Amino acid sequence: MKRLGATRLVVVGVPPLGCMPVIKTLMDQNQSTCVESYNKAASTFNSKIQEKLATIKATLRLKSAYLDCFNIIQDAVNHPRKYGFVETAMGCCGTGTVEYGNTCKGSSVCEDPSKYVFWDAVHPTQKMYQIIAEVGLKSLNESFLL
Repeated sequence: MKRLGATRLVVVGVPPLGCMPVIKTLMDQNQSTCVESYNKAASTFNSKIQEKLATIKATLRLKSAYLDCFNIIQDAVNHPRKYGFVETAMGCCGTGTVEYGNTCKGSSVCEDPSKYVFWDAVHPTQKMYQIIAEVGLKSLNESFLL
């Protein structure tokens, strides 16, 4: 990347996988709690990403930043009212527990998606992505000013 002229690198971390409705369903987990083993794996992977970014920054002198979507989403799941959410355990489409992507086509959807953290059983809602983007842009601006 450096040889091609890259001067900045942004890497988005892995979200809290154990909080996704589909994972909770597959693991037969109580819908109100996240599957900690999956969250630990995602967190460990994110730590490795951050270590590699530090190495890249030091050796290649690229400005780099890490977007921590794990903690942003986890905070929304743990403190939904802070963000205006009501539903954190289920997605907005279908049953909210297993449908995702194309399997949502033709399914019923919730009345107000802005009250949900997840659109389907895997992906965040538009409102959650907006929160990630706002927090992310602020942290990226701080990272690239250094």
